Amino acid sequence: MLPTSKILGVFNWCLCFLAISIYVLIFVLAIKAHRSVRDIALLLTYNTCFAAFCTCAASAIMIASNLFTGFLVSNMTFCYVWGLFYDICECSVYFSYCLQGFYRLCRVVFYKKKFLVSHYLYIVLIICQWTLVLILLVPPIFIKWYARLSTEYYCLIPYTYIGPEVYHILVLYLIPLGCLGTVYVWITTNIRNISRTPNLAIEAIQRQRNQRDLVVIKRILFLLSILIVLRFPTVIFMVYGIVVGSLYPLTYAIVGITTSMCLIVIGFITIKTTTELEKQFLSFFTNRNNRVMTGPIPRNIFNRTNAAACIRTTSNG
Repeated sequence: MLPTSKILGVFNWCLCFLAISIYVLIFVLAIKAHRSVRDIALLLTYNTCFAAFCTCAASAIMIASNLFTGFLVSNMTFCYVWGLFYDICECSVYFSYCLQGFYRLCRVVFYKKKFLVSHYLYIVLIICQWTLVLILLVPPIFIKWYARLSTEYYCLIPYTYIGPEVYHILVLYLIPLGCLGTVYVWITTNIRNISRTPNLAIEAIQRQRNQRDLVVIKRILFLLSILIVLRFPTVIFMVYGIVVGSLYPLTYAIVGITTSMCLIVIGFITIKTTTELEKQFLSFFTNRNNRVMTGPIPRNIFNRTNAAACIRTTSNG
């Protein structure tokens, strides 16, 4: 019988490939939509999806090393670099959402400053986002914070390294979440202030604005809850390790499964909340069903119809 760690590893590997399939589907739908990347909102969405796709791919390789020959630890330098690559991609998921938040902030609050919603600016900001993540995360590899995990066949910053892991959590999660939360509170506050402005035109559409405001708040809270859940098990196991003196043996497997499931949910939410992607997704299944319903009629149906017609003709004669 397989040990629990192997079973969890296989399960996580399947989740990773499911997540990869979802993001590949998003890219295919994006191509079929024939929408230009000059649409800034779509450009930023694809940036997030690319970061999530790379995170899933990096995770799948690490799990494969764990399940099979341990090929990543055969070259420790490459093992450290691959762990760094995983962290860069995962961190970029968070920072990409900050960039989406900044874009929405500019559209809602600073809409009069046209240069803040220019296509070229956001191409530069995407490059800056990835560069910033590199600047923040590359130094730990030179300080030798990365190591082979004691229970796994890949390399990351171990949760038992308290100082490095605190820095890791601060950079990867707390800073982006703090920025994202601030941006969205700013947006929703501004929307509420506009709704309260004594203007007949605003009063006429105030109900609609309040409804949209409520929808936006719900989506924001749901998104933030997913991003928080993504790292919540890490904090729990770190505290457990500090109190007990050693990590729970299945720590990294459980954290990996949580990460994969959150990325799957984020992928589905992306399709659901992006109009162009949702239209392409629904049209794919609609067209497929239509092709099935309007397919060629089997010959035996024609034969039965002709036979029935002949019988009716004979009886009438």
